Amino acid sequence: MENKNLELLKELTTKEINLEEVSLSLGISTLEVLNLIRLLRKEGINIVSHVKDDGIYIFNQGEQELTDENSYKFVSNTDNEFKFVAISDTRFGSKSQQLSILNDIYSKAYSLGFNNVILCGNLTEGLYPMNDKYSKCNFLDDTLRQVDYVAEYYPYIDGMKTYFITGAKDEKHLKDKKINVGKRVSDLRTDMIYLGNGSCNVFIDKAEMLVFSPKLYKTYTVSYRPQQQIDSFRSEDKPDILLYGGLLQMEKFTYRQVKCISVPSVCATTKEMNDKRYSNTIGAWYITLKMDRFGNLKKLNAMNRVYYKTNKDDYLKPKALKLTKGGK
Repeated sequence: MENKNLELLKELTTKEINLEEVSLSLGISTLEVLNLIRLLRKEGINIVSHVKDDGIYIFNQGEQELTDENSYKFVSNTDNEFKFVAISDTRFGSKSQQLSILNDIYSKAYSLGFNNVILCGNLTEGLYPMNDKYSKCNFLDDTLRQVDYVAEYYPYIDGMKTYFITGAKDEKHLKDKKINVGKRVSDLRTDMIYLGNGSCNVFIDKAEMLVFSPKLYKTYTVSYRPQQQIDSFRSEDKPDILLYGGLLQMEKFTYRQVKCISVPSVCATTKEMNDKRYSNTIGAWYITLKMDRFGNLKKLNAMNRVYYKTNKDDYLKPKALKLTKGGK
């Protein structure tokens, strides 16, 4: 009975509703409703409440995080180096996804001795309304199916970890279904570490790198969005590195002493990209950071790899890359 009431409570609170009304709908006391809310919060479901003149109102924010202030710390190796591969926009669930290219990026990383991958948002393609002209561009049109697909097919190499933020495409699941795909994937794959929605401040020793995925549309000037972002920083708040995903482009420049790297996609050009006249670069950055003896950033080396040809209907023949110490 309790599990049934929990599910009913989730449905009732998709829109703001009076606590007394919920109590009447479920046929239980307001005290019992408050206990159900407590249980949902323990599960990571954020039920918020506020007081109006005529009572208490509650609303289900789903698996939305309470704060966007995310951070993560790495430590450089004995040579004062930190190596990682930067990718973005894998867009799992889209007919334009390129799993074979993603597998190749991971295989290349493994052969070069890279054990860390940072994914800058849009792990999934997200959802489109059934009547939307882009809905048929997805081969997976359900949130949980996309999550399960990522868990099954995202490359796995023993000893390698993927650190990822979610982007505007992933956020559609949260808005429409109250499900945080980043948390769900991370729960299913211990090698995939969720860093938060939209951004994360990553620290390597004393160096700071902002991993960012914008919610704004792409502009025709390649560097405009990253420069806007850097311009918004106060001098004392500037990171050493800005890792910028979601723009479908590959570029590296320094602005206001911030090393900015725009991270390309791992997805073929979608119909939506075509309609909006977005150029789409496919590839990855293989990045090595060199720290000084105090832990400050001394040097950044970035090697790019671009894929000029995609694989048609790659989604129809998915192959999971799984490498363990014992081999495939």
